Amino acid sequence: MALAEADSPRDPLATLRIARTQPSKSPQSPGPRRPWLPRLRIVTLLILLAVVGLVAASLAGLSKVVKGFEPRMEVRVANVSVQTGRSADAVVVATGYLESRRQAKIGARAPGRIELLNVEEGSHVKKGEVLAALEHADLDAALAANKAELERTQAALAEQEVVVNRTKREYDRAVKLQPSRTITETELDIAKFDYEGAVAKVKSLKASVSLAEARVREAEQLKENMFVRAPFDGTVISKDAEVGESILPGGLGEGSGRGSVVTIADLNSLEVDCDVKEDYISRVVVDRPAEVAVDAVPGRRYKGKVRKVIPMGDRARATIKVKVAIVDADERLFPEMSGTVYFLPSENESATASTDRRMFCPSDAIVKEADASHVWVVKDERAERVKVRVGSATDNRTEILGGLSGGEKVVVKPPADLSEGRLVKVAE
Repeated sequence: MALAEADSPRDPLATLRIARTQPSKSPQSPGPRRPWLPRLRIVTLLILLAVVGLVAASLAGLSKVVKGFEPRMEVRVANVSVQTGRSADAVVVATGYLESRRQAKIGARAPGRIELLNVEEGSHVKKGEVLAALEHADLDAALAANKAELERTQAALAEQEVVVNRTKREYDRAVKLQPSRTITETELDIAKFDYEGAVAKVKSLKASVSLAEARVREAEQLKENMFVRAPFDGTVISKDAEVGESILPGGLGEGSGRGSVVTIADLNSLEVDCDVKEDYISRVVVDRPAEVAVDAVPGRRYKGKVRKVIPMGDRARATIKVKVAIVDADERLFPEMSGTVYFLPSENESATASTDRRMFCPSDAIVKEADASHVWVVKDERAERVKVRVGSATDNRTEILGGLSGGEKVVVKPPADLSEGRLVKVAE
């Protein structure tokens, strides 16, 4: 039976197969989807942008480094000033610094250590006001002892005057009794000598009183020397010492002690100390009017007057020192401020003050050419060539009629090799 089953034919259904052939790809048929491809393109684009940014930043940094290593030409500059009113007609212009005609460093007349300080910078003081006091407890004790000695001597003098009155009466009585032989000659002499001795002792005690009074005055003066007082009305402009510091008359240096406590100045008598070139000193006349411009007070011109021309020149600088008093000084002016003095012509030489706006710059900043003139303006640390129209020149300043607006920084005595766009360094 088993053999029969083996020899029997196989089931036809079991031999059936489906042929699976690989279809050919046509050009139009779409390939398999790749969802990661768009992301790859975005990442690649971002990387490219980052690389470009890094390169640009590197180039910018390199340009800054190169600019930093670019050689700078050192030049001197001056501002183009704008003038209105009479200062535009000035015959001489000079710069200087404000100072007080009455200014002093106030110290003590005796050595000591500061115990009390009554003022600060800016304090207004009156003549005789106590600015500071030094330690003087020992002088207080000495003064008290001298006063006590004076009182004791005065008491002894008063007592001796009583003795003089008593001996005077006894002597007068003896003189009256002597003719009647009531008293002897010896008793009369004793009464006389007692009286004369009492009178002599009075004179001695009076001298002692005078000596005691002198010692009291001396002690009072020594104590007074411990007080630092203002010699005139003024303003404290500097506090030179503090409580606890030692003071020595004459100021022998910080190692041995300070010489002054404060510095005071009379701000109502301010003047400008300026230097005028020898070439122009003939134009400066005492009592002639002037105008003073102070850098710290822009837009304000103070009235001035030539007070003194110092009869001594500076050989190295070829200048003469001139003092110009400020007539209408106010609370905005202080010593050591910088200012510019415009020396004006006399009233009968000058025209009526104009309100026109006029510009001036140093004459040695103008480069004259055959057909035009120009200046070098410093802008953003680089030199820029600007053509200008110039007018009249006075005292090394030339009026600018066009090309500038005022306030620019121009190169004074520009070097011959200065070029457009050259990096420059302003000399101090």
